[in-house]
Amino acid sequence: MKKPSICRLAWLALIFPLISACGGGDDSGAAIDPATVGANSAAKQSSFISDYSDGLKTLSNYAGLTSAAFLDLFDGSFVDGGITKAMVSANLAQEAAAAVSPDLPTFPLATLSGATIGGCDSSNVCTLSGTLSNNDVDASAANTTSVAFTTRVKYSDGKFRLLGDGAAS
Repeated sequence: MKKPSICRLAWLALIFPLISACGGGDDSGAAIDPATVGANSAAKQSSFISDYSDGLKTLSNYAGLTSAAFLDLFDGSFVDGGITKAMVSANLAQEAAAAVSPDLPTFPLATLSGATIGGCDSSNVCTLSGTLSNNDVDASAANTTSVAFTTRVKYSDGKFRLLGDGAAS
């Protein structure tokens, strides 16, 4: 076995600290709070909940039914009770095409309230819980149907998307 030369050892001694210093992070030396990054980021969770709530509200008009931003809230692998993202897209397009009046949709309108995201696993799959409410358009505004719901969301590419229950039926 060949012994390393003094020059080689000196070179390694000089270069090793430089390579070691090139790691990730912000070089501030401050600890990173896991509650502020990735799927645990309260800001990212709040942003998704707001976007999803706003998207549901826009389904009352043609622009909402054809919104690419609303469809982007669904993960490409979304499956919920046998409904895929492609089926959601097709149904929204069909509703938009069949609308007698862009402001009188037949698509049921729901509002989202009390939504939270939590229980994220190591794959950044989390649980979205909340309440969906729907005012009966044939009755008074006080006649509201509300249901608690839970579904899965996935955090990837810097944002949350609906993942669904993964069930084929």
